[in-house]
Amino acid sequence: MAGTFRFVESSENAQRGKTRFPLMRLIVTLGLIFALAACDSSGAVLVATPIPPDSGFRTYRHAGGVFSLRLPPDWAIRDVSAGGVTHVEFSPPGNQGLPLSVYIVNTGQPITTPGLLDYLNRYMSATHGDPNVYQEVGRSAQGDGSWRVVGIQQTGIGPRQMNTFIGATGSFFSAIEADITGLDDAQLMTLRAVINTLRIDPNASAAIGDPAAPEGAAGGEGTVTFSALNTWISPAGDFVIAGLVQNNANAPLEAIRVTARFYDAAGAVLAEQGNVVPAEVLPVGLSAPFSVRFRGGRPAKAVRYELSAAARHAEYALPNHLGEAAFIRGNEVAKYNAAGFLTVSGDLVNQTQGPAAAVKVIVAVLDSQGRVVATDSAFLPKNPLMPGEVGRFEITFPELGGAAIGYQILIEGRKG
Repeated sequence: MAGTFRFVESSENAQRGKTRFPLMRLIVTLGLIFALAACDSSGAVLVATPIPPDSGFRTYRHAGGVFSLRLPPDWAIRDVSAGGVTHVEFSPPGNQGLPLSVYIVNTGQPITTPGLLDYLNRYMSATHGDPNVYQEVGRSAQGDGSWRVVGIQQTGIGPRQMNTFIGATGSFFSAIEADITGLDDAQLMTLRAVINTLRIDPNASAAIGDPAAPEGAAGGEGTVTFSALNTWISPAGDFVIAGLVQNNANAPLEAIRVTARFYDAAGAVLAEQGNVVPAEVLPVGLSAPFSVRFRGGRPAKAVRYELSAAARHAEYALPNHLGEAAFIRGNEVAKYNAAGFLTVSGDLVNQTQGPAAAVKVIVAVLDSQGRVVATDSAFLPKNPLMPGEVGRFEITFPELGGAAIGYQILIEGRKG
């Protein structure tokens, strides 16, 4: 999507923007400290029984039966599984960093030691291959055959120190992404305890996927690919899937439609819903937001969902299409109005030599991880917009599927 990532203005986000992050430090191996009681008058020595690291935790089992782990009872759980990837996020209360993310993919065949190294390299390249966003600090083999990769990831809330744990169980590839930025020893101990309780069922039934193209990353070589995926439950109880679609074809596309399908554990389709991407024409290499809404919520027996997209090469709309280069943007502001709703507003100037008709502004609101938490579009009230003329836009978002940290804008119109 064209346009610079811009931060949302609010008292909360303004405060967050002033946060100073401590110096980065690598996570250290934490050992249990066993307390010895003092000798009593009888001369007997009493040894205290160590408390299990996961004492007081509860067991979470994924609906698809692929994995389980134990975590504190007040942690939030968010299942964003899609396609052939089981993906669940876990966050402690008041979390100011990135959630603990568990990715699991069934490769369809037992993973050997050389195979795991190959999957590790492919996974890291697909998810963290942009050197402007992620810098690997180092990697090390663990005693159980897994690997730990340490790196620094640039996000909307500043640089984050990430530990990525890569492992294999039978045919299942797993990756755990943990943000350890600024955690104290107690928090590190809890996080380590949660990670160490991960158990994968090698006999679980799961669709075969590719670890090199996990959900949420703009991977793959298709004509249209997905990124910035996010899901949430609306106040009305609807299940919403949102994200970005990118044009990887060699020509502009039009009439792009995204379809989402829910599946049960046996692979049967439980529900299907689609929506048209608001961009009339999507130029090569650009992205546009989409959202699909399931009225009444997610089907009770659903264990995953899949996304697909259909489009055609732009022929009908392309001759009269006006893209980003036709307009000048200015005076953009993102703030919360008196009703508490986020609004994004600004001015557009027509810098072409002719009138611009049906000028549309498409906005994607993003969270700290760059995931879409809201999207909408609006036409300029002034139509057509004459050469050199200024048009004002304002879009209000009464529903957000997460904390709004920034936004992106796509602009298009037609020759008048």
